[in-house]
Amino acid sequence: MSLPAGTRAQLADLLRGARVILLDFDGPVAHLFAGPSAPDVADAVRRFATVRGVDLSDIHTDDPLVLLRAAYRHSSESGRDVEAHVIEHETRAAAVAAPTSGAHELIRAATSTGRTVLIVSNNSERAIRTYLARHDLTDHVAHIIGRPFGHPEQMKPDPHLLNAALDITRAAPTQAVFVGDSITDAIAGSAAGVPCIGYAKKPDRAEGLADADALVVVDDMHTLATALR
Repeated sequence: MSLPAGTRAQLADLLRGARVILLDFDGPVAHLFAGPSAPDVADAVRRFATVRGVDLSDIHTDDPLVLLRAAYRHSSESGRDVEAHVIEHETRAAAVAAPTSGAHELIRAATSTGRTVLIVSNNSERAIRTYLARHDLTDHVAHIIGRPFGHPEQMKPDPHLLNAALDITRAAPTQAVFVGDSITDAIAGSAAGVPCIGYAKKPDRAEGLADADALVVVDDMHTLATALR
């Protein structure tokens, strides 16, 4: 995606005014299920839930987090059991996850220019820490705001995680920028008042991100790293 001159200027303005960079994890930073695939993990979660008396066979999705939400609707106890199982899969996946091209450069560019980087994700903190440690990025990320265990209602698109990040950094929403790759990310950013940059890893994702109020949409994280520098 080649950005028009006006869009490049808008992106530069967004990043120039941001002292806090908030990044979604799966997509903008890493392809979490590049090893064990998301459909394979979803099937494993269904089997695990079935053994514990929770039938998720009618939930047609390849997203393990959609199944996690469904398990909590069955009961809090079932949800916690399924979530613990999902965390194990996320953490194993993080140990072999493929970096998103340009993401590590973006993180290092942000810290080298005096900005604070936080990961704000529906994935578990444990998985994210595993990935960051593996790639020597732990010291470049000030905080990880992961999925609060036992509280699926606080996952994006709810703005809870973004608001928590703002509280930790004592930043006004306009002093932050949130980079996300999903419509739920853009909705959460809008609800928290944080300008959102959409990362469209697939061409058909760009229009949906723009419709969900992402102010700028890019298809290459190198674009953001370059703009920060």
